[in-house]
Amino acid sequence: MPTEDFNALLQKSDPDRRMAALFAPAEIRERLFTLYAFNQDIARIAEATSESLIGEMKLTWWRDAVEDLYADTPKVRRHDVTEGLATLTGIVPKDDLLDMIAARFDDVTARPFTDLGDLIAYVDRTSVTLMRLALAVSDAQADDALSRSAGRAWGLTGLLRAFPHRAQIGRAPLAGDTLSEAGGSAAMLAQGLGENLIKPALEDVRAVIHAELATLAEQGELPAETVPALGYVRLVPGYLKRLPENPFQTAAEPPLLARQLRLSWLSLTGR
Repeated sequence: MPTEDFNALLQKSDPDRRMAALFAPAEIRERLFTLYAFNQDIARIAEATSESLIGEMKLTWWRDAVEDLYADTPKVRRHDVTEGLATLTGIVPKDDLLDMIAARFDDVTARPFTDLGDLIAYVDRTSVTLMRLALAVSDAQADDALSRSAGRAWGLTGLLRAFPHRAQIGRAPLAGDTLSEAGGSAAMLAQGLGENLIKPALEDVRAVIHAELATLAEQGELPAETVPALGYVRLVPGYLKRLPENPFQTAAEPPLLARQLRLSWLSLTGR
């Protein structure tokens, strides 16, 4: 798939990462688009597949495709994303791609998060890893703490925004032990029930997000070279403000123009 097609794909499915990537030079932007297209492909498997076995088969295909790319005699499967990833094998570690895929198996099997640590670990293997790889393909130097805080803030906020869908598939973004202590269950959430029971668990997640945002604020301006890779984290406060009181309701999005202006300001000032 040419870069223009990745651009069109991401404009619909991952607009904020795409907008941040547009501030990168053409070569780095192409790398970021390829990485984000890979992330979209593996992330949407659970959303598009109602049968866990089919989802597992698709993820296994991706796992084998990545293994092929890094084999002693590399093999590039005929797929737009694998062809793009083939150009990044000297930059992107194989184990990181495989771990991103492995994390998605729990999505297709609908395993509830056991506790807050389990939820954060999932975000570390998905959102945080993606930010770390984005920095690598951008040739940007940044402390691991920066990508960890940014990735956790973005990933957890995204999961809260997707709460209605995540609850339906049995992967509501909250601590299962806190939910159980309150008398709730994943099955209850899948039916759209238990709004009052889950509030303490959701507050725990919000607290982590605010703590990570505070850590980012302490670090001050984002280095200019990191903006295309993780600048979209600056949109998190706007998304948090629009989370509904009832998590089963669809979250409103900040206007696209406001997000564009926020990222433009960030690219100019680092803030």
